[in-house]
Amino acid sequence: MVNGYALGQLSRAFLTAVTHEDAVVRARADRRAQRWVQVIESMASGRVEIGSRTPVRGFPAWVTLEVVHGGFATGRAIAESPIEADEIAVARRVGVEPVRSLIFGYYLTADGMAELHELLDTGMFRVDIPEDAALLTVAWLLREGDRDSALELLDQIAPFATRLRFTPRVSPTPTTPLDHVFRASAAEARRALLDRRPQEQVEIQREVLAVWNPFSDRLLTLWLELFTAGRRTVSPTEDWLARARVVLEEYDVLSLAHTRATRHKRAKGNVGIQIASLRVLTDGGELDDRREGLLRASVVASVAKRGAPGSTNHTALREAQREDAETPGHWRLSAVAAERLATVDPYGGLPDPSIFAGPVTTAEAPRAGAPAGSVMPPSVGRALARAHAAPVGQLVDEGVIPSAEVLAELIPQITATTTATGYPAPALARLMAANYRAFRRRRSLLLVDLKKQVQVEELPWVRAASGHHVARTDAALDVARRVGALALDTFPGTIVPNPLVQELNHLLVAGGMDVPLVEELAADIFMGRFSDKYRRAAQIAARVVGGTLYECYYGIDYARIAALDQVRSPVRRVLQRTRKDAAGPSFGDVCWERSGRRDRDRYSVSTNGAVIEQAQILTTHNLAALVEAGVEPCRSWTELADGALSVVTSRLNVASHQERPFGAVKDAAYAWRQMVFFLSLAPASELDPFIRDAEVRHRHARGLSVLLPGLRDAAEGSQPTHPFLGWAAGSGRLLGQGLDLED
Repeated sequence: MVNGYALGQLSRAFLTAVTHEDAVVRARADRRAQRWVQVIESMASGRVEIGSRTPVRGFPAWVTLEVVHGGFATGRAIAESPIEADEIAVARRVGVEPVRSLIFGYYLTADGMAELHELLDTGMFRVDIPEDAALLTVAWLLREGDRDSALELLDQIAPFATRLRFTPRVSPTPTTPLDHVFRASAAEARRALLDRRPQEQVEIQREVLAVWNPFSDRLLTLWLELFTAGRRTVSPTEDWLARARVVLEEYDVLSLAHTRATRHKRAKGNVGIQIASLRVLTDGGELDDRREGLLRASVVASVAKRGAPGSTNHTALREAQREDAETPGHWRLSAVAAERLATVDPYGGLPDPSIFAGPVTTAEAPRAGAPAGSVMPPSVGRALARAHAAPVGQLVDEGVIPSAEVLAELIPQITATTTATGYPAPALARLMAANYRAFRRRRSLLLVDLKKQVQVEELPWVRAASGHHVARTDAALDVARRVGALALDTFPGTIVPNPLVQELNHLLVAGGMDVPLVEELAADIFMGRFSDKYRRAAQIAARVVGGTLYECYYGIDYARIAALDQVRSPVRRVLQRTRKDAAGPSFGDVCWERSGRRDRDRYSVSTNGAVIEQAQILTTHNLAALVEAGVEPCRSWTELADGALSVVTSRLNVASHQERPFGAVKDAAYAWRQMVFFLSLAPASELDPFIRDAEVRHRHARGLSVLLPGLRDAAEGSQPTHPFLGWAAGSGRLLGQGLDLED
């Protein structure tokens, strides 16, 4: 199955690389295909063991690996890249060969340590991957007199100094923990602006307005010298023919120089007819009756459409078109804004993006190819807004954070600052905050047998500095609760995405709370078992929503869930099957039972999805755990339920217009589950008004006429016959859409 997945990814990447019309997309797909080739070759050679915490032979778990989609390691460490320009510059400066082991050795000398200490004190460093923090940590420990920790750290990283880069990266501006967050750095915003390219249709229109319309006017003016009242009444003179030849030469030159527009080349178009007729006459020929008729019709039509060149209407039209043609392309203005960003910290955000979005100045105009005073288009403002550094709530209000997934991307910046508060020494605090942000950018590995992803505490330099860390449980717990509340308030109809689960889990652990948060499992690689934290999460749900609307709607026996034993080892399960007093079912057994799927040995994405969804239902997919952890949304539970219901109606509407609506229906079912949970915590007196209001406000919403009666049944104490499930076969038919979701 694993090999098949990798080969499938390679095939898709290769197909895109050779067939896509966009050269940039082809190049990106080609690089992706090369990485998948590395994955397959490494697997075939035995150098990579997919599913292991240490998948690449010879590398410990802490090494940052290159990981492609699905969690597959390519067999290469990111720090294993070819030696870089700044490393070579250091080697030349200190007089050693440009070899990583020698550069590593230089930083262990007195002069090298002095450089590292200066970087630590000024904060003029950056940590792109965690390995960039290793030597800086050694330097800090030695300066603080913690020689044992420094030597122990060196013992762990030195064996890899010939292959991996541990050399610090110098930054032009200080790296400091920030209370504000930003979605994109200034460098990323600048790159996005520079990547803007001319839009072909816009540039074609610009060429027509600036080049071919003025030319067609000159051409028509020439012909009108021979026409009166729509008929040719004057024969060409030698002077007229001489001027006609100049017009033809101009046409040929313009055709070579301006190739975007093609309308002037159409034989049946006005310009095409008039040019062809002009060539006949300048070659000494005469127009036959057919060509004469075509010419007359084209001249009459041109005048009738816009007026004769020089007339009031025609002049006003051409003036407006000239102004449109002179309006600089958005890509030119984007380049102006990008140039402004070249002066700021490339790794930070923008406290006030608007100062980079002002009109083109007089000084910028010549380089920009745009007149002074040209106003930046909205697309420039949107690109700059992504780099706005501000409190999370403000970015949500501005629309910079449109989803829980994007919110999860930003939480490491907050968590990093919280982590830094535990290190009293400012230099070490800056370093550990930067290290944490880099660590959270690591891609997760595909793991089997319920193995756990590498944690930041496992990095040797973090362990080495742990003796200088003071636990700040209050700060971490406060941040976890605020982030959890923000996620529920802002995105009530979206399940907590895995990156956010990881961040919340880290904060809760740092806050001294053992709350089992569970990830969303991938149905295509699910191995049929759940770790014990899923059972624990379900038992928390039993305490939070047991005996409520939620338990009734989904037909859950939370008393049975509360009595489940801890996950048993495979050996213990075999022993228990031989005893008469064998223990009851496991959490996984209950999920399989509730899914209605029987054959655990038959691989099927839909079967896996149905089983996983039952685990989500039983655990409430982190909602109950967050409540138990003390998360208190600002909005009322009923307001959150209404927000989730809006997501349900939106996704069902999308599904009704899709040929393959499975994804939208699944998302709607997940949002529906969140709504039921929120209603279960709302005052009982608000439930009936909520349902009645939904029946009125959403009476035209696709599918709700089928779903709401089931909700009312549960409110009255009766489990609905068909609760809304995303992975249930026939869910589409349940919604009256005639969709069979069985794969």
